[in-house]
Amino acid sequence: MSTQVRSCHKCFQLMWLTADQYELLDEGTIRAKCPHCGALVRFKLVTEGPNATGPKMGH
Repeated sequence: MSTQVRSCHKCFQLMWLTADQYELLDEGTIRAKCPHCGALVRFKLVTEGPNATGPKMGH
């Protein structure tokens, strides 16, 4: 999996997470520690639909 860019649920700052910075819990969920505040956060991965490959920045 590639770099995940997410905002922390606790401090609301963006986290740029590489594959070694997050843990795949199941095929649709990842868990990571925020590098800013240290909170442990979980994210659902989008696997279907137009946003499955990531955001379309300005396209």
